[in-house]
Amino acid sequence: MTRQRTIACEFYLDGIGQHTGQANRILFSPAPVNTGIIFKIKGREFPLCVENVFGEAGYTSIGDQKGSNFKTIEHMLSTIHALGIDNLIIKTEDEETPIMDGSALPFVTAFENMGIDMQDAPKKAIKVLKRTGFSDEKAEVWIEPAKAGLTLDVEIDYHDIKPIGRQHMIFELSLENYKKLAAPARSFARLSDVEYLRSKGFALGASMETGIAVDTERILNPEGLRSPNEFVAHKVMDAIGDLFVTGMTIIGRYKSIKGGHAHNNALIRALLSDPANYEVVEI
Repeated sequence: MTRQRTIACEFYLDGIGQHTGQANRILFSPAPVNTGIIFKIKGREFPLCVENVFGEAGYTSIGDQKGSNFKTIEHMLSTIHALGIDNLIIKTEDEETPIMDGSALPFVTAFENMGIDMQDAPKKAIKVLKRTGFSDEKAEVWIEPAKAGLTLDVEIDYHDIKPIGRQHMIFELSLENYKKLAAPARSFARLSDVEYLRSKGFALGASMETGIAVDTERILNPEGLRSPNEFVAHKVMDAIGDLFVTGMTIIGRYKSIKGGHAHNNALIRALLSDPANYEVVEI
């Protein structure tokens, strides 16, 4: 039996929001068995579930989209998923998760420094029984049965941006793989896109300290990349967060061809829309 987990002690995490540009703070607290992941946003409570999570064009958010809305949760959720945390209270009075350095690594470090506690209850997972997919004119994503664990097969295509181009990664989710390959991978954007977003009131906290900036010909960060496949590895890291919207890991094989947050959210909604597609199991 794999046991449920929570954090060993309460702690705060502070930083700047990628889009708001404002200083934000999150309080993480331990929670009893079978609590799940609970967000407390400006005094309102939102359990982590597909009904409360929304995939936007450039980020994932939780709330009701009517004022109590917390943005850019994907890196944080990705870390919680990879660390196997089942029960947690996340409290904030702000609007956005701190972007940190644009990767999940600062979240991993913070959680591991505080410690993880095993709990006396079996861990639950969603086991995929039938292939389920979602596609539109931009991308295609699907998930299909697997014997064990979660495997992510991700392709990206930025053929008009020379430093990125086409990249492909097959990734088996384990904490070791996550810390080595996925967690260090930073957000990335074309400089012209950041400038456009800023004109619309977004990306106000974006800088080369919070991600990778590129133009059509080169990487603009003086330090370069952390790994040759950092761009696709970041998409893998994002997907690990997006697939955790139920608060349970998935037993299945996920495939993404140019998918993003909105596609991943639509995929999980499609998977859970029919009980024949999946079952909840103890692992």
